[in-house]
Amino acid sequence: MSAPQDAARDEDRVRAAAFRLVSARGGSPVTPEEIAATLDPPPAELGLTDPDDVLLAAVHWSHRRIARRFFDLTAGRFGLAALRAGLIDLLPLDEDRLQETVLEVAMWHRGLVSPKIAANNRREREDLSVIVRGVLRDARDDGELIDGVDVDRVTAELLALIDGLSVHALLYPERMSGTAAARALDAELDRIARPGTAPEGH
Repeated sequence: MSAPQDAARDEDRVRAAAFRLVSARGGSPVTPEEIAATLDPPPAELGLTDPDDVLLAAVHWSHRRIARRFFDLTAGRFGLAALRAGLIDLLPLDEDRLQETVLEVAMWHRGLVSPKIAANNRREREDLSVIVRGVLRDARDDGELIDGVDVDRVTAELLALIDGLSVHALLYPERMSGTAAARALDAELDRIARPGTAPEGH
């Protein structure tokens, strides 16, 4: 295996270990030394300098997993069908997605006091916004959306809705299950869909 491949593999191991430890602790800080203890190398070789770096490593691993699912789910789908499949998958529908939500909440909280985390949060939110805006524009251009939909505004509202539903499903599962959250997001997508374009069952 080449040196770049070795480096990528090692980085992936570090990020996966960070994800496991941070999510197991409910988003509480994890030090580079604690990651090293699970992987055996000296802490200096991990490329992590503090708990913020560990949190970033965990979230980058989580976001890569989410991105793979997103593109798998939207393959062969277009417009609202693609958006519906991709966005509903962001909700905490099972244990894996609950862990991902725990990490997101930890990132939001830490971002209030850490410029490094805050900058990462803004950058990754904008990356997701670009994807959602693009799919919404495709849906609008294909005549799937009702007249007058402001794509930029709807993008922001959909992502805010997903955040709120996810937090409620995490904190108040007796009031908001993952299934109920998915129904609420479905209903919002139905609200902007031109009659006759909603998928079967809606």
